[in-house]
Amino acid sequence: DDCSYLHRLGVDEQCAFVETTDACAESLYYFNYVGFLYCIIGSDREYLFNLGFLLLLCVCAYYFVILGTTADQFFCPTLAAIAKALNISEALAGVTILAFGNGSPDLFTAVANPDADTELMFSELLGSAAFVIAVIGGAVLLIQPFAFAPWAISRDLAFFIAAVVWITLKAADERFSLFDSSVLIGLYLCFLVLVIWEFVRARQEVRRTHSRISIGGGIPEMHASYQNLRVRAEILIRRRDPATSNAVTTSATPGNEVPTNEGLFIDFCDHVNPIDPEEWNQAGWAMRAFCLLKAPFVLLLLLTIPIVDVTANRDGWCKLLNVCHCLTLPLFIVYVNGFAFTTIAKVPLCIWVTLMATPFIIIVFQTSRTDRCPRYHKMFTVLSFLGCIQVIYIVAQEVVSVLETLGIVMKLSKSVLGLSLLAWGNSVGDLFSNVALARQGYGKMAFAACFGGPLLNLCLGLGLTLMTKAFSSANLVADVRKGVMGENCEIYLFQILTTTWLCLLFTNFQGRRSVGLSMIATYLMFLAFSFLGEFELIHPYGTDHHPDPNGG
Repeated sequence: DDCSYLHRLGVDEQCAFVETTDACAESLYYFNYVGFLYCIIGSDREYLFNLGFLLLLCVCAYYFVILGTTADQFFCPTLAAIAKALNISEALAGVTILAFGNGSPDLFTAVANPDADTELMFSELLGSAAFVIAVIGGAVLLIQPFAFAPWAISRDLAFFIAAVVWITLKAADERFSLFDSSVLIGLYLCFLVLVIWEFVRARQEVRRTHSRISIGGGIPEMHASYQNLRVRAEILIRRRDPATSNAVTTSATPGNEVPTNEGLFIDFCDHVNPIDPEEWNQAGWAMRAFCLLKAPFVLLLLLTIPIVDVTANRDGWCKLLNVCHCLTLPLFIVYVNGFAFTTIAKVPLCIWVTLMATPFIIIVFQTSRTDRCPRYHKMFTVLSFLGCIQVIYIVAQEVVSVLETLGIVMKLSKSVLGLSLLAWGNSVGDLFSNVALARQGYGKMAFAACFGGPLLNLCLGLGLTLMTKAFSSANLVADVRKGVMGENCEIYLFQILTTTWLCLLFTNFQGRRSVGLSMIATYLMFLAFSFLGEFELIHPYGTDHHPDPNGG
């Protein structure tokens, strides 16, 4: 049941094995990379095989470019717009909206496939959690250091440590009962309730402080205490381009009425241009080549996903393009998920989507103008959020598929493959979205998501999956297999969390770059230990090295 078994077969048998073995297609999404190497090229042609391996590395790098572009130009502005529209804080947006956006695809995949290999699931979930917290969280602090609220970060760390300890203790005998799964799910729900309760309290405190200062004859905005409370309770929009954000939007006046569709097609062409003219003029040959390389996919994103950016002119509104989005995004979603030609009442779903989208297209076109965004433009944030999540999920799946293929070529075991390559691949969406948020000034939201996303996957993903397995068992107990690296992942994830907490205590909860470096260094130590154990240079945790008393 392991695709790496193909290395024990002859060259003439490897292709047939890849095509007939389910394990070789576990992460197959759109492209069969294992089949490309072992069927189209063949391992007997060493030179071409190595070129194919190098090509897959280049493809993986291009996927990273796509993810970075999607996160930077589309996902981050949308998250800021949603948080602003809901009037919630950065921390709450991070542990709810961003965490659910990053973690929901993996969560749904895990729950929908309860019979998956638990050895791979354990190492992948724990390895992903370690990578997101230590590496991505550390990178966020390196990009944008900031002061933590002591209670908030202590709460996040305490709940995560509790979840890891509970999993370690209850899965020690490789059995996980229905009660154990229920506690894990309840732990996450308590965490979520506590985060929301703290936000509500902060909002009430802001209102009380505003009233107290106003009654005293002062101006609340001039008081440092009030501004500090607002930072905890609200999201402050960071202007990325002052010239653009302060641009004056033309509007019709009674004496100078501007036509509704003035410059409709010119505005459309300006917004669908995948290459920024100013960036192109200032770039050197290498950056221009990079712009041309990503231009096809950027054009596809622009035609599919609406941009809602409160820092841009007209909030990113383009009448004709947004009208098109009412149709292109739903069609894109049903097509990439394989439902476009699924028939309902003998009619393909893509036709039903087109028919349902047509009234919205007519309404948007008739009730909007080209020179200013309509009041309902904020509703496009929902479309943008769904589109970004879909694109990030698809590309991340392809990254996982490429990395798993590379792991098979390098003959890595399931446990190490799960905690390293697959963990990195499944976390690449978190990496690019969180780093892009930190670069745009939303470090608190990004760091909060570094805990909220993995905790969601670990508690709900693992809890619901093992609960489903327990229900299918007569004694309501799920059998789990943590593998050779299972305990290794648990111990080092616990160490990463406790080390981070200690570092913050020593710095008085100042998120300095040194704290970020210590988090990354702890993860590298975990990775080195895991690979040394994989190649049998040292013994990993959880393995028995005593001689067999029976002499076997």
